Amino acid sequence: MLKKAFLSLTLCFCLAQTSTQVFAHNSIQIGESYNLSSSVLKEQREIQIYLPQSYKKYPNQSYPVIYLLDSESNFNYLTAVVDKLSKAPYPSIPEMIVVGIVNTDRSRDLTPTIQQANDPSGRKVDGQTGGNAAFFKFLETELMPDIEKKYRSNGFNLMIGHSFGGITALNHMLNGQKSMQAYLVHDPSIWWDKEVMLKAFQKAKNKDMQNKQLFLTQAGVSTSQNGLDDHDSGIQKFNQYLSGQNLKNLNYKYSRYEDENHGSVTMKGNLDGLRYLFEGMQVNIKAVTQNPDLVKQHYAQLSKKIGFELQPSEAYLDAVLAYLKRSDQPQAVQQFQSYVDSIYPKKK
Repeated sequence: MLKKAFLSLTLCFCLAQTSTQVFAHNSIQIGESYNLSSSVLKEQREIQIYLPQSYKKYPNQSYPVIYLLDSESNFNYLTAVVDKLSKAPYPSIPEMIVVGIVNTDRSRDLTPTIQQANDPSGRKVDGQTGGNAAFFKFLETELMPDIEKKYRSNGFNLMIGHSFGGITALNHMLNGQKSMQAYLVHDPSIWWDKEVMLKAFQKAKNKDMQNKQLFLTQAGVSTSQNGLDDHDSGIQKFNQYLSGQNLKNLNYKYSRYEDENHGSVTMKGNLDGLRYLFEGMQVNIKAVTQNPDLVKQHYAQLSKKIGFELQPSEAYLDAVLAYLKRSDQPQAVQQFQSYVDSIYPKKK
């Protein structure tokens, strides 16, 4: 009996050890990072990259790109949101590449003007400020060309910025040389330099924004113990101005989150913002059996809205086609297959 018990314990130990060894060799990776040497900023910049799950399987597929500011704070959760929302067979956003820009000198890069000594906000920022112009040059002449060379981007770009990153995104929307189609801006520091960004947008009245999309959020929990402060009032004035339709062909939405503070607003804001940008993309896959052109129609309407021809991904089309085949609808399968082949011709 003793020998039998010993063998049982030995077997359990071996199994436990084997199990531990197996799990020790499994890792979960959400992305990678590399250093980009910038001659513009005269420094090394860490760039974080997330690629869609379908990236390797579909080598002819290209993707929209998110340029994410403050990446060290936002990369992990945002990539999970993008992955979840873009999953077939019910994606509400396209699969996207996420390019995260890690800060080296945040107040230098993410402010549009040099801080004034008599700034009425009373806030004092240590170090350099007013480096947006140099940061944009780095972004547009070094980072974006590098991304377009290394990865399969399709030309649809969007920027996400929060706080100082928010006014940087707004400044790029007006003054960037390499245009982006959409901006998610969260609780921006409109108070900066006597509301310089509000004044810039006021000067741009009647400017044609060419179907650009802007999703602006505001935290409901005030940063001040005395109620409304210049941060809150600045965003409200900015929203009031944009809500007056003072810019042509701008798709704009504002959301205030009463239960979120300045730090947490990006979580809910990015979830809602991405859904807003691609509103109308999600298709009821069950309805495709009755109308095989439904996907084509949805994407045509979405492309018109965003001012960019966006095609469904191969991964999504394969999922829809597989569903149609399981539904035993040969005519729908044939019609949908023709649509797939028109976008992604088979290699001969």
